[in-house]
Amino acid sequence: MLSIVNVRAYIDSGAVECYLLGLASAEEEALLQQMLRLYPELESEIADTAYRLQEAAMEGGIQPPGEVWDNIARELQRDEREARRQQRCRRQSDEPAYTVINLQQTPSNRYIQVSIWWRCAFIALCMLVMALLASNIYFYRKYHEMEQRVLQPQPSSQSAPASTK
Repeated sequence: MLSIVNVRAYIDSGAVECYLLGLASAEEEALLQQMLRLYPELESEIADTAYRLQEAAMEGGIQPPGEVWDNIARELQRDEREARRQQRCRRQSDEPAYTVINLQQTPSNRYIQVSIWWRCAFIALCMLVMALLASNIYFYRKYHEMEQRVLQPQPSSQSAPASTK
């Protein structure tokens, strides 16, 4: 168990400040929670440190113009009025607050929505198949022509008449 001297050393180590600023790791937070259970006086130290951090943050701050606060207050009031109006409308309407979606397929709804990317991929695939088919036909014809040339008998050079002078 930690002694009071060790608690003071723990506080002086900056662990409380790290915890309040959100910089402590999960292990450090767990240790602080455990120490809070063991040493209740640590709570007052955390409150004092939080106050000092708030004071330090406010020292360097610049007071915003009054119209900023007025604008914020107006927005909050407008949001509040809108929320109250929506609640009244929901209570007054006979319709439930949820939307019903009919998932049953009707005879008029027999189409499937397909993404534009799938359509493009399908068109590209069709074009590729057509190009391969055309090249197969072309090369088959060329092969057939070559085969015909090879199988045709060549005129022999011996049967040619001798030239006379």
